[in-house]
Amino acid sequence: MASSKETIRISVFGKEFAVACPADERDALVKAAQYVDSRMQEGRHGGRVANMERHAVMAALNIAYELLRLREQSVSDEWVKRVNVLTDKVERVLRDELQERP
Repeated sequence: MASSKETIRISVFGKEFAVACPADERDALVKAAQYVDSRMQEGRHGGRVANMERHAVMAALNIAYELLRLREQSVSDEWVKRVNVLTDKVERVLRDELQERP
């Protein structure tokens, strides 16, 4: 069953936005907005808001970089698991083969 949508107000870099989202995803959206806001605030120099677009792009690039690094790490972890499983299988086959020899 589809979740009902609601409109919530979020604040990012001092600007308010009305965003529609499923009711059960509200908390995640609020956390995401807070995270984006914090990343944009990090880019502020001397308290000036000279170019919101520039701050948004820089925050987006930093967040995308973090996401890609996490995905790469996840893929690496998955490959390590697969290699370990295959290594275990090869070791079992070799062990069984050696035990069967006279």
